[in-house]
Amino acid sequence: MNYLSEKTILIAEDHRESNDNLAFYFKSLFKKVICAYDGAEAWQMYCDESPDIILTDIEMPRMDGLQLVQKIRADDQNVQIIILTSYSHQHYLLKAIPLKLTSYVLKPITFTKLNDLVKQIEGLRQENKKKMVLNDIQDTVYDFGAKIVMMENQRVVLSNLEIGLIELLINNRGLIVYYEEMEDVLYSSQPKSRNALKIVVSSVRKKIPTITIQAIPKIGYRLL
Repeated sequence: MNYLSEKTILIAEDHRESNDNLAFYFKSLFKKVICAYDGAEAWQMYCDESPDIILTDIEMPRMDGLQLVQKIRADDQNVQIIILTSYSHQHYLLKAIPLKLTSYVLKPITFTKLNDLVKQIEGLRQENKKKMVLNDIQDTVYDFGAKIVMMENQRVVLSNLEIGLIELLINNRGLIVYYEEMEDVLYSSQPKSRNALKIVVSSVRKKIPTITIQAIPKIGYRLL
């Protein structure tokens, strides 16, 4: 399944024709497209819908785009945010630098710019896939390419089974991974042992105390 087809995008743009055109373009790419026509409405929709990606204009009534982004960033440091702007409003981008923007798009909006934006979002997804932050304070990172965990800038030595467990939990983050699935992935054709699996989980918890692996009794585990 395509990455974007699983995601929700929020479009915040007070010019209705532009908003409708953007929505028309994105509806074929995203699972869900929601539209807001001012900053206050966008904030309410963000709270209600928890979109994965936010595309917002800067100049909007009731709450401008910069204020909207500030409120969102106070709540979520990771949601992808793209700002629509013009050359005359580029000074706003300097104020937005600390707000960790995914990208910005200069008006007038064209299909070429939107296609480039979609490619950039997909590219960021692949880049994020290479290195995954494992905790809220962002001092523990798993590098998929090197297959190592860095905790407080120190490498954590893991066995092959522990690496397999970490990758399985990351790929299903927030979801319950059932015992049977974990055993199939970690042990494949080898004899399966629930106790052996619990030992691997316990070892990872000890080596990486900064992450949270939640046990779901009689079912499995999930990474929070």
